Amino acid sequence: MSLARRLELIEWSRRHNAVLIEDDYDSEYRYSGPPLPSLQGLATGVAVIYIGTFSKVMFPSLRIGYVIAPPSLVARLRRAKWLADRQTPVPEQAALADFISEGHLERHIRRMRRIYGKRRDALVSSLDRYFGDRVQIRGDAAGMHLLVRFQQEKIAEKAAAAKVQLVSSASCYLTERLKHPPLGEFILGFSSIGERSIREAIRRLAEQDRLLTRAVQ
Repeated sequence: MSLARRLELIEWSRRHNAVLIEDDYDSEYRYSGPPLPSLQGLATGVAVIYIGTFSKVMFPSLRIGYVIAPPSLVARLRRAKWLADRQTPVPEQAALADFISEGHLERHIRRMRRIYGKRRDALVSSLDRYFGDRVQIRGDAAGMHLLVRFQQEKIAEKAAAAKVQLVSSASCYLTERLKHPPLGEFILGFSSIGERSIREAIRRLAEQDRLLTRAVQ
């Protein structure tokens, strides 16, 4: 979300006396442009509940998240946490606190940003090389996945034939107006896949696209 859009959302929240919930789990991984301030850091006089998790920044089995909330909501959130879950692991939290205070988390993020940045570049460059203007890419400035829209028909079937996994964006559309996502739109993650595998997957997908297109013609 652009800075202008973030400010617009804050103003909307102020007019409607609404509470904003900001799920900011991967902003550490930004590859182009200056870092964007969070809603929580921008908002004045607007209630923003800022949530995040270490499962994405570090590793999935570290099931520890955090909440930064306005003082007026802390007591209620603490009560809700007590009712919902009283089993937060203490040893893991203590180890994580030491990990952060000793500077290891910051070094880890810098290292992973370089690695993820190379994988993101491999994905973007491969899509551009093999599909060119027949594909649209969004959300490539930050995070661990891209939103990609292919113009080709039956791209999901072609991906299956090429043994390339594509995840549809359908579950991200929740409103009645947009309950059916645009055709050929997928979420492509790159954080857990090596650069060579990324390039090979896109090459196989493009090859399968060419083969099936020729067969139909």
